[in-house]
Amino acid sequence: MKLVLTAPGRLEAQASDRPAAQDGMTRLAVEYCGICRTDAKMWRTGHRDLVLPRVPGHEVAARDENGRLFTVWPGKACGRCRHCLGGRENLCDGMQIMGFHFDGGFSRHLLAPTTSLIPVPADMPSHLACFAEPAGCALNALEKLGLGAGERLVIYGGGTLGLVAALAAGTMGARPLVIEHHPDKIAKSEAFRQTAQVACSIATQDDEFDAVLNACPDPEAFVQGLARLARGGRCAFFSGLTGGGQLSADGINLIHYKEAAVFGAYGLTRRHMTAALALIGRYPRAFELLVEAIVPPQDVERRFSDLLEGRSFKTILDFRSAGDCG
Repeated sequence: MKLVLTAPGRLEAQASDRPAAQDGMTRLAVEYCGICRTDAKMWRTGHRDLVLPRVPGHEVAARDENGRLFTVWPGKACGRCRHCLGGRENLCDGMQIMGFHFDGGFSRHLLAPTTSLIPVPADMPSHLACFAEPAGCALNALEKLGLGAGERLVIYGGGTLGLVAALAAGTMGARPLVIEHHPDKIAKSEAFRQTAQVACSIATQDDEFDAVLNACPDPEAFVQGLARLARGGRCAFFSGLTGGGQLSADGINLIHYKEAAVFGAYGLTRRHMTAALALIGRYPRAFELLVEAIVPPQDVERRFSDLLEGRSFKTILDFRSAGDCG
């Protein structure tokens, strides 16, 4: 079985045939594939990088023909441009992205670039490998901030990515605070926050944070983050902003007045994905607490709606029993 996006709003279950072998590609049997907000947005409205028809999915746990478990760095980079040669292959001039330019993990069968395979430790539950891509994205953003021991980081957004970023920042010796304005989501994350020792609040008036990271698409939250920065602070522009909102000139001028350093963070490299697996292996209980549900592929569209409305943490599709037909 595979799920094929044929047009915005149209996701069709089709037969999934075992793909023919290709040079530089590895055939995999997908066990699990996570759903992210980008997948849901593609389903609802499309995406600038999306080529239809397409099998979505880029948070994969899959086995090769020898039974070895891998997750997949979702890029296919040229390896020759200045970005690839400089260790920033996520910015490759000729980047192709799994689930956007070529078929992804919403399928029992997957053909993935061999150079993109990241081995999963043998003692890791296979479904947790689906966190490697989002956690690696968070590590890329945090790396830009260069957090030091004892530095204070405020994170706007208490969803899966905001909480993972807070956990990772704590391992770096920083002191993260998550701002989440939905009381129900704060309550829902309590078990994770206790396990990961992450502080959370509905708001803060403190304006002396060393760094800020936006883990939600609200333009107002982005401006609030700038307002909370100390002079000379650093900002990771992590989550893209919703197109309907507007940034106030007064808010953006804070970058000028505070001499704030703003770093864009887009995707991740293979190095970040490997580091993410180490983080998951160190805190498996915390990541388990972020699993909203493991569901059959047929349940995906309802889960998309929950995700777009901010009601859920990580939902994972289980393809182990999906078979080869729709």
